[in-house]
Amino acid sequence: MSEPTPPVDAADPVAADPVPHPLAHPLPHPLPEPAAAPAGGTRLRLVVGLAAAVLVGLLGSGVLVWRGTAALFTATTSNPGNSWTAGTVALADDDTGSALFTAAGLVPGDQGENCLTVDYTGDVATAVKLYATSFTDVGSLAQYVDLVVEEGSGGGFGDCTGFVAGGAPVYSGTLDAFAAAATDYGSGVGGWTPSGAGSTVYRIAWTLDAATPTGMQGASTGLTFRWESQA
Repeated sequence: MSEPTPPVDAADPVAADPVPHPLAHPLPHPLPEPAAAPAGGTRLRLVVGLAAAVLVGLLGSGVLVWRGTAALFTATTSNPGNSWTAGTVALADDDTGSALFTAAGLVPGDQGENCLTVDYTGDVATAVKLYATSFTDVGSLAQYVDLVVEEGSGGGFGDCTGFVAGGAPVYSGTLDAFAAAATDYGSGVGGWTPSGAGSTVYRIAWTLDAATPTGMQGASTGLTFRWESQA
């Protein structure tokens, strides 16, 4: 059984005013109490508000991108129907597959002529040239055959009646010199330059030189006359 607490003597100053505990009295400047954590509803409102702000920002930037990529004013112009088609060059003549000359039994001083019409049916500008191919010269007779080639109009294959030369001869010299010099398009002779369909008549005349020596008896020569156009 505990003993009773003795009464305090009011006259005793020590007993009447015991030493206070250090924390028994408030501090001159009390520390603020820590803020209470926001309630659940307040926290939810903060989260929703932040999400809404982010969404508005994204939508705003999206509108700016859309306005930047979807131009309100446009204009175009077109040039339709473009195409490319190659032109043509084409030549034909009126010899019906026959040679201009088949002269035989010649003696010095003999001569002859024939005409041939060359038709150009292409649709681009070109130049027509005449040259020799398949040249043969048995016994070296070609050096004594003189050749003159003219361009003009009138006449035709087998008959030069009405032929009119368009200028100076495009070739005048011996047959062997012609065969040696005019061997392809680049070295061919002629001044006809059609820009579209047209025709030119060629008159070719030959003469066996009157000074052909007796040693040429039995000799022979020949070639192919070829016309060509390029563009």
